[in-house]
Amino acid sequence: MKKVLLLFAMPMAIVSLAYAQERQVSGTVKGSDGSPVLMATIQIKGTTTGTTTDKQGNFHLTVKDANTVLVVRSVGFLTREVTVGENTTLNITLPVDTKALQEVVVTALGIRQEKKALGYAAQDVKGEELVRTAPSNPLSSLSGKVAGASIVTSSGTPGAPVRVQLRGATTIMGSNQPLFVIDGLPVDNSESNTSSDGAGTAGVLQSNRMVDINPDDIENITILKGPAAAALYGSMASNGAVIITTKKGKRNPDGRSFNISYGITMNFDRVSQLPDRQNKYAQGYGDLSHPGDAGGPKAYSFGPAIDTLVFDGKPYLWDRNGMLVGKSQNPGGKPAIAYDPYDFFQTGIGTQNNLAISGGTTNLTYRVSASIYNQKGMIPLTDFKKNTIAFSTDYKFSDKFSVFSTMNYVNSGGKRAQQGSNLSGIMLGLLRTTPTFDNSNGVTDPTDPAAYLLGDNSGDQRSYRGRGIYDNPYWTVNMNPYKDNVQRFFGTVGAVYKPFEWLSITERFGGDYSLDNRKQIYSKGSGGFPDGQYFEDQLSTLVINNDLFATFTKKSGKFDYSFLVGQNVYDYKTKYLHTQGDGLSGNDFQGITNTGSNTLSISNSQQRRVAFYGKANVAFNNYLFLELTGRYEGNSTLPTQNQFFFYPSGSLGYVFTEGLGIKSNILSYGKVRVAFSSVGRGLNPYSLQTYYGRTAPGDGWTNGIVFPYNGLVGYSKSGTLGNRNLTAEKTNQFETGAELRFFDNRVTLDYTYYNGKSKGLLNQVSIAPSSGYSSAFLNAASMQNHGHEVTLGVSPIRSKDLDWTITFNYSQNRNKVLALAEGIDRFDFNGFTGIFVSAIVGKQYGSLYGTGYVKDAQGRLVINDEGTPGDGSYGYPIVYDPLQYLGDVNPKWSGSVGNTLNYKGVILSFLIETKQGQNIWNGTWGAMTNFGTSANTLARGSQTVFEGVKGHLDGNNNVVTKGEKNDIKADLNADYYSGVGSGFVVNEPFVQDASWVRLREISVGYRLAGSKVFKKQKPWFNAVTLTAIGRNLWLHTKYTGVDPETSLFGTQEAQGFDYFNNPGSKTYGFSAKFEF
Repeated sequence: MKKVLLLFAMPMAIVSLAYAQERQVSGTVKGSDGSPVLMATIQIKGTTTGTTTDKQGNFHLTVKDANTVLVVRSVGFLTREVTVGENTTLNITLPVDTKALQEVVVTALGIRQEKKALGYAAQDVKGEELVRTAPSNPLSSLSGKVAGASIVTSSGTPGAPVRVQLRGATTIMGSNQPLFVIDGLPVDNSESNTSSDGAGTAGVLQSNRMVDINPDDIENITILKGPAAAALYGSMASNGAVIITTKKGKRNPDGRSFNISYGITMNFDRVSQLPDRQNKYAQGYGDLSHPGDAGGPKAYSFGPAIDTLVFDGKPYLWDRNGMLVGKSQNPGGKPAIAYDPYDFFQTGIGTQNNLAISGGTTNLTYRVSASIYNQKGMIPLTDFKKNTIAFSTDYKFSDKFSVFSTMNYVNSGGKRAQQGSNLSGIMLGLLRTTPTFDNSNGVTDPTDPAAYLLGDNSGDQRSYRGRGIYDNPYWTVNMNPYKDNVQRFFGTVGAVYKPFEWLSITERFGGDYSLDNRKQIYSKGSGGFPDGQYFEDQLSTLVINNDLFATFTKKSGKFDYSFLVGQNVYDYKTKYLHTQGDGLSGNDFQGITNTGSNTLSISNSQQRRVAFYGKANVAFNNYLFLELTGRYEGNSTLPTQNQFFFYPSGSLGYVFTEGLGIKSNILSYGKVRVAFSSVGRGLNPYSLQTYYGRTAPGDGWTNGIVFPYNGLVGYSKSGTLGNRNLTAEKTNQFETGAELRFFDNRVTLDYTYYNGKSKGLLNQVSIAPSSGYSSAFLNAASMQNHGHEVTLGVSPIRSKDLDWTITFNYSQNRNKVLALAEGIDRFDFNGFTGIFVSAIVGKQYGSLYGTGYVKDAQGRLVINDEGTPGDGSYGYPIVYDPLQYLGDVNPKWSGSVGNTLNYKGVILSFLIETKQGQNIWNGTWGAMTNFGTSANTLARGSQTVFEGVKGHLDGNNNVVTKGEKNDIKADLNADYYSGVGSGFVVNEPFVQDASWVRLREISVGYRLAGSKVFKKQKPWFNAVTLTAIGRNLWLHTKYTGVDPETSLFGTQEAQGFDYFNNPGSKTYGFSAKFEF
């Protein structure tokens, strides 16, 4: 019996002894400077058991015995192995990995290179910086973070497009935006306006397709600023490239098979800035007018003072309170009030949910994510929704062969807001409305028909001008909806084969397909389309891209060699189906079958590029780096004889602190670099031919025949003659720069100077009408860009409890149009009411050209001294009919300063951004002045003496003046504001300085590690991060319109126009992220 008990007791004793040997150890991991190392991995050697450090560098771990060896790793530090021994507390110091200090960036073709080896400028933005303030479009988060990048969000409406430009314009007729690449796939980022969207100055703004990307899926974005950096991408990247790398799965060193993260964000949007209105004067022009009047000047707000009026107390169709009358007509009546049309706006609400699962084994890594985004706009009944699914995987069959894939699905769309020179435009209707007319008719529900329908059961619109003309904004959002929906699939699949240590072969195939369905309804009774109109558009886009390339590497003594050769095929195809119905039989049922006549049109477009490319890198002793590239590309948009073209690039980088051995405690790192490139650009499809095009519908504002006419579709021969002798455009650019680091990398400086010339640019040139055409395409234009880019980083404090970093960005670009064509000195991009955004020889691309006032030889205003007081011209500036240069839409410089403070795990981050010296034509203010609703018309009834000299024009329109200072008093009255002071008569006084400073971003967050809460090795959750966020919360500008960052033309080349643009937004909210 004793033997039996002994047999049972022995194993129990052994187990007890083993448990007695296991114990808990804790410790701290710090860098060589004494600061804690966040998220360092502590793993028991030979096992998958481990943990990570928290914000203070602390960890807890159960070990087997004193002989246990811990492997301690962290990015940027050398790996250490530490034997536990008899210690229960470990203080571990990780030395800095000097090689890791050379930041690795993703360059052309998705190739990872040490930034140290680059001979050109590239700037990296990490994924955590992009999602810090939770934007719906990841491009918005680049604002102020990249020197030399201009980022413009067109408005604060849901799904508004974002325009990106690097180092100025390099082409006249094409797009000046960079190439966008996601995981090696060049993707479509166009806005793709169609005829139902409007004519550029009207309609709605479409999203450009980068809005489809879930910001939470992005690992980092690398900005390749110049053509030298992006040369391997060919003609698509002549404006630089934005390289987006998405998150991938990773093998978990702590032994967990997968990680789960879930995040939720809620944002609230408010209008950022609106034009100041007058609220003192009523509807009319001198005398009082009413919306229901049969005639009269109802459009204007130059009527009697509101405080002299009362309601007559008899409700009528346009106002529940009755008509306005003088106090003498209804003594004791309810006083008239000035309504605030801005009550129309509401608080927008946006919510986003993200779920991601990632993990991996020895051979397999994967990540799958899903997101749901819903945004309710500041404009009632507008919204934008986006659902995304992303999947990536990498499988390693052997040390020689592996495969990879990334797949993305997006479903996005919503209800858009009308804008611009559009009788249904939201801001046009709001800002022209007289102060004495309540667009809402006293109701608070924006869907209540009492706001926008007359109460006589006629179904007619209720507006301040009667039964339409300028649509009541409540009519627009209810009766003229614009809806769109996009289904998009994109991704890549590929394989990597390494037959030898020195040879790697990569095959990567990618595709990007989107189907965009759009529907616009103008109900019967709308101002622009009284009989009603119905549009349906279907736009499909297919991008196919294939890269096959091989990389050879070799080391010989102090030299390292790398050679790449490859081949690329790129195909871009679009199909456009347009259906239009005219004359709705009624508003109860609105569809294509309910129209009097309907038409269908189809157009297709395709272009293809085939290229062969190569790259050679030579490094000497890891401090001198040479890179040469070449690409031979054929483009289907070019004529056969000029279809292929070659362009090279080269760069040289020299780390002189290592080459000269002068590294010190003051100068930690020093590098100079120089690069040159010559990059071609193909043409827009079908520039070689003369074609017939479908006549576009009118916008309800301009005159002319509106097609379809009597059920017939209109097609017209293009007035532009095609040219089969066109060649590729070419941009040559030189850049040089330096990277310096001081005081153990506490101060970093990156400076770049660039100078580039673009020549052979396609331009549309006027030709003799006797040819049967009005213009022709020629390779006739040229222009130049040169500028400076500076990025400065400072770390004033690095301590155990506080880490403070400051980043400064500064950029300045100077553009000059050198030539357009023989005898041509101006080319207009877009414009109306007498003003254009133009390319003018000797000026910057993007000059404002319009009507102004007459000036003498010294540039002083000439004040008319002919006539008599009160005749509308005597004592006023003289309008100059020929167009003149009025300003420049490009900023003279731009910059930002960002701060990040980390105090005991609480992170405060904010970014202040500025653009200085740019002009905007404030056509909104000009129109408001004309109609008497702007605050500047409050000076009515007074007199002024315009600064200038007295004079006039003779019969030949020559200036006649003696140079005498003007002393003529002129009346500021309705005739002036709607005459020579009106934005409909003259543009010059409404070209304003649009410089601004804003608080672009601010966030306060705290990340709480699970190990800190539960004090054990494997808590049920890894961490939770809570953040309060804000965007554009403060704006300082002298500009009198909406947010000066908005753009009437969206991402098109014509910028600097504000004509009833929809307003920008300021955003605040919070986010929570849970990691398991």
